[in-house]
Amino acid sequence: MPDQDIIALLLQLLAEEKQIDQAIAIDIQPQSNWGGQWQYCSLNDVASLPFDQRYDLAIVNLIKQTSLEDEASSETLANTTINNAVVRMRDLFAKKIIVFASLERTKQLRALGFNQLLELVPEDNPVQIWQFNILTYKHVPDWFNSKFWANPENWDKFRW
Repeated sequence: MPDQDIIALLLQLLAEEKQIDQAIAIDIQPQSNWGGQWQYCSLNDVASLPFDQRYDLAIVNLIKQTSLEDEASSETLANTTINNAVVRMRDLFAKKIIVFASLERTKQLRALGFNQLLELVPEDNPVQIWQFNILTYKHVPDWFNSKFWANPENWDKFRW
């Protein structure tokens, strides 16, 4: 698990962008020095979490899922549960989402539209930090603007 100082630094940087009022931590116990009101939830409970509010930030820990892997009969079921939880947090519950994951989750998170922020290399297990931001999810192509849609100056010149 990443050091609590790194999480506090990330939260401070995110709070400088926009104040964090409501946040949720998935499989990470919130600390008292984290700003805003925090709610804790386990990864298994995300599927049954009622949609009654949208959080400013969600922090998800995908590094240790020992309880999830013990309950799951196969790795595919565990991956499906993780995918469903992360997608539910991304689409419904959080405006911004930060995920701490091991190297095995790289392909899975990239497929869900996450961008890698940082890679930490402790002695025992490397940790990657991922972020989903809808504003940087897809680059808007140059042709997707009003300049190329309807050109009244060409209506008499070309037959469409």
